[in-house]
Amino acid sequence: MTTWTAIRFGFLLGAVFSAWNVIASRIAPLAEDTPGALLAFYGPMFAAWTIAGAMSSRRTTRIGDGAKTGALVAFVTFAVLTAVVIARVNLLLEITSQRPDWQNLMLRYRSSGFSSLRAYANSIYFTGAPLKLLVASSIGALCGSIGGYAAAEYWAARSRQTTSAVHTLKRR
Repeated sequence: MTTWTAIRFGFLLGAVFSAWNVIASRIAPLAEDTPGALLAFYGPMFAAWTIAGAMSSRRTTRIGDGAKTGALVAFVTFAVLTAVVIARVNLLLEITSQRPDWQNLMLRYRSSGFSSLRAYANSIYFTGAPLKLLVASSIGALCGSIGGYAAAEYWAARSRQTTSAVHTLKRR
């Protein structure tokens, strides 16, 4: 997988998961992020990063290629997702501020000195974005490494089978 393909794939994933996030927020704006909901959301994302790593390592059989691709795809995915989440928070602030998982943020807002909840929420989301991108990229590198390892093992085994078959035919 080339760098540009990885970027495009990350952008596509970011758009798909952002749409999922916005639609879920519109359907059930006060729904909590339960472990099951988080698994349903992030599980397919991590699987896609693993597949991207496998695709990248398929030709070279280098696990490092999978790790790099996984990290890049994850970074782009989360850059798009973070931008859309910030926009969603701004568009749906009145409803979002009533969510149970926002209670701690609301307590911190009251003692923050900010006069605007919107400004405070943006401050929190923007200052948290670099860490989220770093964590997502690290998880992407791990997923890509797993995919890269699986692809390298698969293609190495196929190569051994092909070599063995060729030697068997030559002996006949």
